[in-house]
Amino acid sequence: MMTKNRCVALCLMALVFASVALFGQADKSPADKVSFELEFNASVLSVDSEEVVDSMTDAGFNEDGTKIGVSYEDELWGASAALMFSNENLRFLSGEIGEMFGGFPLTLDELYGWAKPFGEHFKFTGGIFENTDGLADYTDDIDNFSMGVFLLGEDGEAFSEPEPIMTAPSLTDGFLTDVIFGPVTVQLLLAANYGKEIASDLVSRLLTQPGSTPLSIDAEERFFRIGGRIIVDAGAGAFSALFKTFQWPTAVENATAIAFGESPNPYLTGSKQNYHTFGGYFDLTAVENLGVSLGYTGFIPAHDGSDVDNILYSGIDLRATWIGIPGLSLSTHNNISFAKGSEKDWFFLRGKDTSFLSLYNAVGATKELTEKFSVNAEISNVFSKTDLGDTGEFEYDILGIAAKFIARVSENAEFNAGLRVDFENTAKKGAFGDADDSLTTFSIPVGIKVNF
Repeated sequence: MMTKNRCVALCLMALVFASVALFGQADKSPADKVSFELEFNASVLSVDSEEVVDSMTDAGFNEDGTKIGVSYEDELWGASAALMFSNENLRFLSGEIGEMFGGFPLTLDELYGWAKPFGEHFKFTGGIFENTDGLADYTDDIDNFSMGVFLLGEDGEAFSEPEPIMTAPSLTDGFLTDVIFGPVTVQLLLAANYGKEIASDLVSRLLTQPGSTPLSIDAEERFFRIGGRIIVDAGAGAFSALFKTFQWPTAVENATAIAFGESPNPYLTGSKQNYHTFGGYFDLTAVENLGVSLGYTGFIPAHDGSDVDNILYSGIDLRATWIGIPGLSLSTHNNISFAKGSEKDWFFLRGKDTSFLSLYNAVGATKELTEKFSVNAEISNVFSKTDLGDTGEFEYDILGIAAKFIARVSENAEFNAGLRVDFENTAKKGAFGDADDSLTTFSIPVGIKVNF
């Protein structure tokens, strides 16, 4: 019998195809100020070496799922709203956590407005958004991760890509002010600043299981996010620098653990913890047909306890695109993230002989066959190694090879379909368990984009 989740997914897929049929031929005039975007990504069928057959799974390394959005833009103001339908969220919400949060598979991806009430020199943005100004994205030919610091996944499996709030160089959610004078732009972000009563009520409502005793949380500190960025356009390229911090009360962190039946973290002995992110980024466009971006991101999960050490996680990115041959484009993205542990680190690497290393490399090419048809090929690899010394070791490696055919149905609609093979290897021992596993997965990803 088809599950409720699968029915929802297939119904949404049908809606996507209907949108292409109804709106794919629509022409957008320059006078139009309202735009609509629909993007669908999924693997309609996958089979792995353990003979597991599945459908409606993620199509690649970084396919977000399905996004439906609408926006309005004028000379002085604009607004945007978008919902995200994630295949991962759909599966995650089908379990106990789904019962807790209502099992709704749609998430709010963005909801914000902006205005320029004083002309071009000032811009004000407020709401739920992800601002990546100053970061050149030369990744048209690959399904790509963002810049930033990769980490080990929270579940002890695989890896975690750079997260917008913490480990990626983006200014996310809140109130953003742009000050623009000539080639220099300064951005300042202030996110919501919650008092302890609001923090206690928020965590209690989210984490208290139905029928259990409500949590009593003494959040003595406020938690908030602030950040800033400066962008300088130098003609032949641009430079940007960023700093942001995310503060969180220790009491809330420990209350989260208690809510899920875990013991409070003994390393959280102070009053608050801060996640600091900073970096510098260069975009070089001096060479014709070549774009190169290079960046460094630092991430420090800092704690104010006197008996805790705070270590630095680093991520170095190189992106590039070359379009020197008509009808052909080549893109690449490479990242190395690393950290060395300390004796009293609270975040993850506790011990002088501990370390973390992650490598991400991807290259892709797109060749136009005609005005409406093109082909794309991509090869990408992620390798991560976490060494906890005598405690344990974890290695993860996944090599992905994909090819797809792209058809531009109309000026406003695009369809693609192809084949992907992923070779995944995991080796772990000690604290991570003892296993040496490999898995090969064949999948058929499809995608649809509609804009008008």
